[in-house]
Amino acid sequence: MIGFAETFGAILGSFILPAFVALLIVSAAARYAKPMYLAAFAIGLYFWFFSDTIGDASLLGVSEGFTGGFWHVVLWLCFAIGLLLLVSLDKSTFAEGSAGERLGFAIPVLVAIAVGLHGFGEGAAIGSQAATTGSTNLLDAFGGLSAAVAFILHKGLEPMMVGAAYWVYAHDHARDASGRLKDLVVLTLAFTIPGIVGGASAYYIIQVYPSADFTYVFALGLGASIYAAVRLARPLFRATGSGSESVKIAVCIVLGFTCLYLAALLHS
Repeated sequence: MIGFAETFGAILGSFILPAFVALLIVSAAARYAKPMYLAAFAIGLYFWFFSDTIGDASLLGVSEGFTGGFWHVVLWLCFAIGLLLLVSLDKSTFAEGSAGERLGFAIPVLVAIAVGLHGFGEGAAIGSQAATTGSTNLLDAFGGLSAAVAFILHKGLEPMMVGAAYWVYAHDHARDASGRLKDLVVLTLAFTIPGIVGGASAYYIIQVYPSADFTYVFALGLGASIYAAVRLARPLFRATGSGSESVKIAVCIVLGFTCLYLAALLHS
């Protein structure tokens, strides 16, 4: 068993620092790249993110066919609730033109929540493993250096979706560098709080309830993340229609997908 303080410190560091650095990187890239290209890169990230998260959600129980029973239905309901919850918070999600962008800074905040919700399950996996492992070494308990690097890379790449949404929908929200920094801090917290809460709570929950199942949280996060995909896809259809523009967008999508794919290879 690893102590709570050490576990909590590792959770804070592995969630907050990579996320904030990622948002800074996207902000630097926004000086040279159109928001549309940032969104395309983020969509590439999302494609791998979705495949990864639906795996954590046990493919919503599809392997059980129609024999899964009550808890199979609950798993699917968590997925549906995740999406419906986010869209209910942003009723302009599918609105046309400027009406679909009227929430401004609230949109990247909601994208941060949508993408970050699955982090509760990831944090819970860390907290529960730390509380039940026979190892006293945090790194060994989680699969060694390559697994730790892979996780940190994931936590640094995923919030780039949030950064892209910020530059698409709220690039003019901050008036100066100080305001921009505050925006990035808010987005970092919106993305990371679910994971931090998940890790801290699961550390104790697993000791009282060893059979605790966090698959349902991943299903909730999976459904919620679709909101982020819809928002990020929106600017891609504002391209000029030229062949070169479409190719550039496709290249950005491939790059985003490949980045998370390579991070996942470290964990295999």
